Amino acid sequence: MRLEDISVTLRPRQPWESVDLGCAMVRRDYGGIIALWACTVLPLWVLVCVLLRSRPEWIPLIVWWLKPLYDRVPLFFLSRAAFGVRPTFLETWKQWPRLWITNCLPALLWRRLSCIRSFALPAQMLEGLRGAAVNQRIKTLAMDGGGSGVSMTLAFSNIELVAWVGLMWGTYGLLPESAQPDWDGFIHAFDFGSTIPPAFLWWGAACHMVIVTLVEPFYVGAGFALYLNCRTRIEGWDVELAFRRMATRLTSATASLIIALLTFCGAQSSVQAADQADPAKAVSEVLQAPEFEIHKIQTKQWVPDVVDKKLEMPDLPNLSFLGVIGELLFWLLVIGLVVWLVIYLVNNRHLFISRGVSRAPVRAPKVIMGMNITRESLPDDIVVAARAAWDAGDFKEALSLLYRGSLSWLVNHRRVPITDSDTEEDCLVQVLQAGEKREADYFRQLTGAWVQVAYAVIPVSNDEMGRLCEQWPFVEKGGAA
Repeated sequence: MRLEDISVTLRPRQPWESVDLGCAMVRRDYGGIIALWACTVLPLWVLVCVLLRSRPEWIPLIVWWLKPLYDRVPLFFLSRAAFGVRPTFLETWKQWPRLWITNCLPALLWRRLSCIRSFALPAQMLEGLRGAAVNQRIKTLAMDGGGSGVSMTLAFSNIELVAWVGLMWGTYGLLPESAQPDWDGFIHAFDFGSTIPPAFLWWGAACHMVIVTLVEPFYVGAGFALYLNCRTRIEGWDVELAFRRMATRLTSATASLIIALLTFCGAQSSVQAADQADPAKAVSEVLQAPEFEIHKIQTKQWVPDVVDKKLEMPDLPNLSFLGVIGELLFWLLVIGLVVWLVIYLVNNRHLFISRGVSRAPVRAPKVIMGMNITRESLPDDIVVAARAAWDAGDFKEALSLLYRGSLSWLVNHRRVPITDSDTEEDCLVQVLQAGEKREADYFRQLTGAWVQVAYAVIPVSNDEMGRLCEQWPFVEKGGAA
């Protein structure tokens, strides 16, 4: 590409002028960019959805992590359109594998969390550099436009997040009341280790893909325009382009003048070959031509008698440290999220263990959370004893009998691997993984009632207590466990 072919007016701009220029470039060719996006990015998303169909909660994270690959096709289109050559669909399709393979691993690994991703992408993809040369080039460009790149990344990230959440809740709000999801059930799904409804996860992933499709091309265009502005400021592209165009005009004018002089001289020599013209006179005649006249323009300007001294404006403080602080806060947030994720995975590792994995036999505990669950400590008919305690007004003892009896049955008959150090939530998770749906559903209700009475000191209703007694599932031929 030749610099003089560029279709964008090159001049030093303010950072947000450059961002606006990049968005305008994307708007001009938005249809073509979206068509290329649909042919290159959507197939990858379909593959991700197929591979993660059993874990849809991971789809938005994978879609977000692969963003550096999506950005390359819009950048390829914009970089050529800026020089007046819009690539065809076939040309872009042929370049697609090369675009995704070039610097793929660095982009998805140690450069993935870069705060100047779209600003640095042209240096990685368009300048043909590799290895340490790329890093040095990015550092050089970042000295002039790095702070603007960080601010732009944060702005577009917030736009994407707000648009994603707004689209999800907005579309739910358009549904009739009878078709709206059970929000109470969704909120309670976070209690005691339950899972989020799959329909909500799939809808969230679909909304995220729509927002990424709409916003990401503008993020790429803004970064490309910042890159052009940075090179214009550092390398003086606008000055170089002005000199090149001036040289082209002067070369054309000089050639025309030489041809005219040769033609004139040839005609004179053929007509008056015998006459010897005076060189000084010839030069004087040429200089009298209108082309060599000197034009002067005189203007009048009023000047006051007393010229006030210009007020010297104090230099504005250097605010570049704000970019450093913003980047520091961003990395602290990322580190905090990673630490939280590691702690969450360690504390909930049992959720990711396959149920088919064989476990070593666990010795049934006799005491759990300080409660004796041996058969000797329980009455023969637990339900009758619990009803009697409830009627006597001892609500905690009534639910304690049901809860201890349930644990005793699950530990001794179902061999659920509950240990003496497990909490109520740990016990519920182990029961849910045991695979007995009827017993697990009952134990979930009983756990909620027990926690409410034991810790919040709020008694359950008589109807709920009656249901817990009537639905008691832990019964064998000889009676209750």
